[in-house]
Formats: sequence, structure tokens, C-alpha cells
Amino acid sequence: MLAAALAAFVTVFVAELGDKTQLVTLTMACRYPPRQVLAGAMVALAAVIGLAVAVGGFLAAQLPQSLIALISGLVFIVMGILTLRRKDNAAEACNDRDGFFQTLVMVFVAEFGDKTQLAAMFLAAGLGYPVAVFGGAMLAMFFNHLVAVYIGSRFITRFNPSYLRVGTAALFCLVGLAMILWEALPALFG
Repeated sequence: MLAAALAAFVTVFVAELGDKTQLVTLTMACRYPPRQVLAGAMVALAAVIGLAVAVGGFLAAQLPQSLIALISGLVFIVMGILTLRRKDNAAEACNDRDGFFQTLVMVFVAEFGDKTQLAAMFLAAGLGYPVAVFGGAMLAMFFNHLVAVYIGSRFITRFNPSYLRVGTAALFCLVGLAMILWEALPALFG
């Protein structure tokens, strides 16, 4: 169970670096009180990640583990390739006065169907510990968005977004390959 939480933490933390939801949080923190922004982001992320691990837990109970591992591995590889090919656009801030609700809505919309939500879903399905995956993913999101809120945009211009994108893509491909090589193939052909 600890391994599932750690896998979710590392995967989600690295995948979220420079992601659009982190950029939304960063942008909102430049305009609104940091606690409002962090609270809004965490409520939105808990809803999206919670939904993802619930679906992943359901899949784990319904499908054979080897099939889930194979599908999960392939999805991670595809997400890695898509991450490598994507081009980021800067997040846009709104002019609303309420930082909490504005951040909540923007982060929820930005994260829904995002690679980190899909990663949490497939980690929950593939590892079979949805609560541990949720905990690890939310801890990763908390630290990631805490960095965005408190360090702010003065440092974002110092990081090359293409390095973050390549690192994220490599991590997704490595996780996908590991799932296929060590979980799916031995069970399917062993």
C-alpha cells in the first residue's frame, strides 16, 4: 500500500510540474491571497482525483489485473508521447474578486481529463489501492501547488518548459514500460 502511495506521489508530482493547472494556480496566486488560491485548488483537485481513483478502483474489481496492467502501461506510454508533442499556452487569469471560487472552477476545468487525473485513475486500477493512490496523488498536488502559490511567477520564467515537458514524457513512458514488462507480460505469458 505504501508503494502505491509513493508511486502516485512521484508520478503525479513530476507530471504536474509546469502543467496547466499549476500555471492556473500560479497565475491566481499573483492576484489573490495565497490561502484562498491554495484552498480552491486543493478542493478542485480532490474532486477530480477522487473521481479518478473511484473509477480506477471499480476497474480493478471488475477486470483481470494483467489486462489492467497492460492497458495502463499502454495509456502511460501514449500520455508520454502526447506530453512530448504538446505545446503549452500560458494560463489566463480571470478578473473575478473571489480567489477561492475562481481558482476552484478554473483548476477543476483544467484538470478534468488531464494526464494527472488519468495517471491517478490508471494507478488506482493497476495497483489496486485506490485510497493509497488518492493520498499519494493529493500529497503531490498539495506540494506542487504550494510551490506555485508561494514561490509565484517570478521563478516560472527561469524554468525551460521544454525540459519539464521532456522529463514528464520520459517518466510516463518509463512507468508505462515498467507496468507492461513487470506486471502485464509475466501474467499474460507466464
